[in-house]
Amino acid sequence: MTLAVGRRGRPLRHAFAPHLRPRSTVVVGGVLVVAAATAFRIWALQGAWFFFDDFYFMQLALDHDLSAAYLFKPYNGHLMPASTLLCWVNARIDPLDFTIPATEMVMLFAFLGLALLRLLVRLFGRRPAVLVPLVAFLFSPVLLPATVWWAAGVNQLPMLLATVLALDAFVGHLREPRTASLVRSLAWIAVGLAFVERSVLAFLLLWLVALLYFCAGTFPERCAELWRRYRSAVVAHATFLVAYLAVYVTWALNFDARTVTQRPLFGVVRDMVGTAFGSAAVGGPLRWGVSDVTQSEARPSSLVLLLGWGGLTVLVLASAVTRRRALRAWLLPGTMLAANAGLIATSRAIYFGPEIALDYRFQTEAAMALALAVGLAFLPVLGARECAEPVPASWGVDNRTVAIGSCVVFVLLATISTDRFPLRNLTTTSPRAYFDNVERSAREHPGTQLLDRTTPTWLWAPLAYPTNTYSHMFRPIGHGLTARTITTDSASVVDDRGVILPIRFRAVRHQVSHAPRTCFGHAPPGTSRWRLDGPIIGIGWFLRLAYTAPAATAAEITVSGRRSDAQLLRGRHVLLMPAIGSYDSVTLETAAGSEPVCLRALSVGTVSPSS
Repeated sequence: MTLAVGRRGRPLRHAFAPHLRPRSTVVVGGVLVVAAATAFRIWALQGAWFFFDDFYFMQLALDHDLSAAYLFKPYNGHLMPASTLLCWVNARIDPLDFTIPATEMVMLFAFLGLALLRLLVRLFGRRPAVLVPLVAFLFSPVLLPATVWWAAGVNQLPMLLATVLALDAFVGHLREPRTASLVRSLAWIAVGLAFVERSVLAFLLLWLVALLYFCAGTFPERCAELWRRYRSAVVAHATFLVAYLAVYVTWALNFDARTVTQRPLFGVVRDMVGTAFGSAAVGGPLRWGVSDVTQSEARPSSLVLLLGWGGLTVLVLASAVTRRRALRAWLLPGTMLAANAGLIATSRAIYFGPEIALDYRFQTEAAMALALAVGLAFLPVLGARECAEPVPASWGVDNRTVAIGSCVVFVLLATISTDRFPLRNLTTTSPRAYFDNVERSAREHPGTQLLDRTTPTWLWAPLAYPTNTYSHMFRPIGHGLTARTITTDSASVVDDRGVILPIRFRAVRHQVSHAPRTCFGHAPPGTSRWRLDGPIIGIGWFLRLAYTAPAATAAEITVSGRRSDAQLLRGRHVLLMPAIGSYDSVTLETAAGSEPVCLRALSVGTVSPSS
């Protein structure tokens, strides 16, 4: 099928307009698929809750008033003001109510499904066959992080929705260039960029479709035709892209792409494309893992990988044998995967290694590109200059029985993969159970004084210190729960279950009085230094100071060069504070004119919850 062209080389609307009015059966079938997929994603959300970056977004929302500085603050190379705004609104309503973001993810997914149905009908007309790529996208395991984990979904679902709507508008512009459709395509990309900078890849997808299907000839001839027929679109998109990249690079880019030659690009390609994408193409990976650098990574068996790549190979070969000009369609997922692999290899893989590419949130666009490729490889594109056309063949996979059977197998395997997705099945490392226990303990023991420690590493990253400490993580809980860096007398900590328990202190180094109720020394006004019976080095250490003060005394305690202000209360008390670093003595400084403080015991050791 080719494009009807008028005297001045402009496409004629009547050549394809009748086909854009879909039969009600195709529309109803598509809506039913979207409804089923939305129900599928609602089921997938069962067992999910806030996780990892969600808690940091929550903290930022509670700590900041709404301002441009807060909305446009970069996060790990991301520029996402609209996502930040949505997180702020949710946190101000109820920071620990997961039904709010879950509802938003479900709604965004449903809109995404309807938008993709509209795009497929616009591209291929009123054909039942458009339901095949619709199923391939909506049930894809690649979408699991974006539809289960809020930190991924708040960025990537709007990104996908904006990309689909931008392509829908752009296809209309390619058929009949009008200013309105061009503006709509840019507006939708702008919406996507407001949620996450990765929406910039939409430009790549749009112009690949234009180059491959709405131009003809060799590559230079296609480029010349693009410039001749769509000059205003080229200029508008290029101007917008350059302007955005200038702002992004100046404002938010914090990875050094110049080090890519020394980084694991091939390892990223192996893990992202060879393992994760290959298994997801048939509904895998079926088996998952969680490591120190990923929240969920694909760990398919060799059989699943063989099935995945075997299925993809058969699909590509069938398109080549049964269709003319079909192979170009596979450039869409190939290009998107190459772009994502390049982005990861020059950013996160620099710090965390190539295995981070096993996390599907770093190739979300590939699910959409693969679904579009399935349609473009087998179906004619309405109004296109060149597109797939059937040729006589002795075999093929494009009959109704094979299509329906393939969709059923894909959905079944995707259901198994979804059921086993780690963020749905957190047991001993469940953030929801942990926070429920903390809240219950805080309610049972109001006013409990916590020694400010870090939460478990499976709750929030150790590298995120101090945002992974009690004082930051437990702020949404309330119930008079406070966490202090320095505590006096009674103090508690939280065990890995989330239960608040009194502290158990185990001394490793100490300087103590040999007689009860006496002082091993007095801290005079000014500075005094107290030597331990051995050296200390590393993190996780705490200083325990038992003292008797004749009056309330302000003091400054220095450990390994780190100074901390403390208030020594009148009478007999015990002070506890962090004491990390490398040292063999502790310095105590009190104000001039203050009375000497009796030091009854000074120890350095570890703290843990009492049994």
